[in-house]
Amino acid sequence: MASRPRPLPLRTPRVAEAVAAHLRLRILEGELADGAELPPEAVLLQQYPASRPSLREAFRILETEGLLTVRRGKVGGFIVRSPTPDTAAYHMGLLLHSRAIPMADLAAARNLLEPWCAEQAAQRADRAEVGARLRKLNETAAECIEDGPAFTEAAGRFHEALVDAAGNRTLRIFAGVLEAIWSVQERTWARKALDEATYPSVALRQSVLKAHDAIAKAIESGNAEQAGRFTRSHLAAAQLYTASEDAGSVRMLDEYGMPRMPFGANGATAE
Repeated sequence: MASRPRPLPLRTPRVAEAVAAHLRLRILEGELADGAELPPEAVLLQQYPASRPSLREAFRILETEGLLTVRRGKVGGFIVRSPTPDTAAYHMGLLLHSRAIPMADLAAARNLLEPWCAEQAAQRADRAEVGARLRKLNETAAECIEDGPAFTEAAGRFHEALVDAAGNRTLRIFAGVLEAIWSVQERTWARKALDEATYPSVALRQSVLKAHDAIAKAIESGNAEQAGRFTRSHLAAAQLYTASEDAGSVRMLDEYGMPRMPFGANGATAE
């Protein structure tokens, strides 16, 4: 990596924003690595001609953006966090929540992107390996078919891997963000359905596994048209539950304002 010029003296009235901007760039360009500890406050005060309150305000800005997390305890400090599809999905989900976007609307967008991902996966040179990974995930889902919420989460990992198999990196991220938002809604639905004894029967869960297997086979064989068609048909059938007429709108927070499901638990798409 090319050497970075020394930071210029900051003489703007908004010093905290300027410090945050420079630290943000260092994080995004990898100079401050994901998972690394931010340099001590004393070191940063030498690097940036700012007051301690301005520096701490810069930390708060980056913490709000999800680029820093606080490590509590005797050895406290800030940990660098590179942006991920999970963090992007959370903020996008909050936007959809605030606009009261109907679940059916979210499902329609997902139905446009995910079949395209399946088609792209079928055209990859390593499509046999992609198919094998999808088959393995489907086998894992089959092992927990008796446990509704666990089955929903395992089946969701199949779809996340399918999205991740698309070749175009930009659209992989877009589709992955959408899939992560959908997964939160689906897991919430699964727990509610279990409590209300309305979760789909084991026979219907088996039909999900069969659909996943057909998609994986189509990808392995390189049949892009079939992979897209099978995915589209499967999504249309599955969304009848999560995106039913009475499903309401996208919700990322519960009635107490807490996230419905912690992101990172199910591993949305990543590079």
